[in-house]
Amino acid sequence: MRLKELIRVIITEEMADVSVYNVDAELYCSHEKIGDKLWELYTTISHDKKTRLKALSRISKEGVGFRQRKTEGACSIEASLRIHEDRARKRVLLYRGLLKLLDNPESQEMVKEIIPREKGYLAALTELRAELRRSEKA
Repeated sequence: MRLKELIRVIITEEMADVSVYNVDAELYCSHEKIGDKLWELYTTISHDKKTRLKALSRISKEGVGFRQRKTEGACSIEASLRIHEDRARKRVLLYRGLLKLLDNPESQEMVKEIIPREKGYLAALTELRAELRRSEKA
């Protein structure tokens, strides 16, 4: 995939993430056991991704045209966490691919900072899903 195409894919995916994290945060924030943690994590990730879109627009040298999209939430809290884990894994791969294509040192540094954050989000999502499972067994 060429650089410009990959950046468009990433921007599209990040815009979708912003919307979906917000919808799922609203849907599942009242969960008795993990609702507060989920709200905090999802809104933090959504805010980071929205901020990240501005940086991506600098790399692409085009605007991202962000607008909140109407999306449906996941059918369950478990599904929400699983879907977001999968999306975080995909983001790590996309950003690694982007890093290989970039030749601007400033852009490379920005992407190098994003990858560990995505890995951290993945770890937090995985832990929250494990906590959900433990709470359902108790």
